[in-house]
Amino acid sequence: MKKLVLAIIATYIVLMATNYLVHSILLQPDYDAIPLSHRSLQGIQHRFWAMLVGQFFFSAMFAYIYTRGRENKPWLMQGIRYGILITCLATIPMALSQYVVYIVPYMLAVKWMVLGGIQLVIIGLLVAWIYREGV
Repeated sequence: MKKLVLAIIATYIVLMATNYLVHSILLQPDYDAIPLSHRSLQGIQHRFWAMLVGQFFFSAMFAYIYTRGRENKPWLMQGIRYGILITCLATIPMALSQYVVYIVPYMLAVKWMVLGGIQLVIIGLLVAWIYREGV
């Protein structure tokens, strides 16, 4: 239980930090090129609690699901594999769905998939490292 709590907290912190890096820094020029595609800063801040809750649920399930599929193999490859699998489960379908629903360039959807995949591999490595054998 101790490792699970640690994995959830670590995942949450890294997820929120990388979300800021990806969406507020790296993709901000892409978003700025699409007028009226996002709420105002005030509108986002007013609803930010929902993102905090949603990301917590994602972090908790991400860490928990890892514990259910973990194998007696080196942690490094398990973390990479897990990040890729969750990318295929969550990030790619979500990016493609958003591309269909919202008026965004296809390259933005590609960036969502690639950067989201990198995020999840990093977090997969983090969780696998926390659960590595011998610790």
